[in-house]
Amino acid sequence: MLVRTIFVALFVCISFSAWPQEPSTGPYVNAGGPAFEVKDRDVPLREGHKYRVVFEATEYPGEKSSLNRELTVVARFMNMHGKNGVPLEDIDVAVVLHGQALMAALNDEAYQAYNKVDNPNLELLQDLADAGVKFYACGQSLGFRGLDKSVLVEPVKVGLSAMTMLVTLQADGYAFLP
Repeated sequence: MLVRTIFVALFVCISFSAWPQEPSTGPYVNAGGPAFEVKDRDVPLREGHKYRVVFEATEYPGEKSSLNRELTVVARFMNMHGKNGVPLEDIDVAVVLHGQALMAALNDEAYQAYNKVDNPNLELLQDLADAGVKFYACGQSLGFRGLDKSVLVEPVKVGLSAMTMLVTLQADGYAFLP
């Protein structure tokens, strides 16, 4: 019985030590985007590769009192590359916001008018901007909602449309991630 107990205890200790660690935020965005360092990958990252990516954010899945999950995906992209050795100067990310996702970029006053809560995305937006992420709002989405750019937080810029921004950024060499 003692041998069996020791064997089970040893198995449990080995099993738990083999489990992957919890994902964490950082090094580039601390307000969201937990990711893992992947040491045993089969495909190496290209040395000196410039990751130029444009994300299209269209939805606001989940509760309006929670972070927009589409923005946390952008933060995860930043953090997973940082955790795995890609320097920040090799990451160039843009986000085009339209549809319901545009709501994540509203200042607190406008967000409260729509959702009756403070905008939970403000810290994440600022943290992403501090890491160099550029944000573009769809001018058409603003117009159809009867809004103007005064309701948006810095650093969000307004373009003619999401379609125009996506075409322009792809022509400038950004890979498209819907």
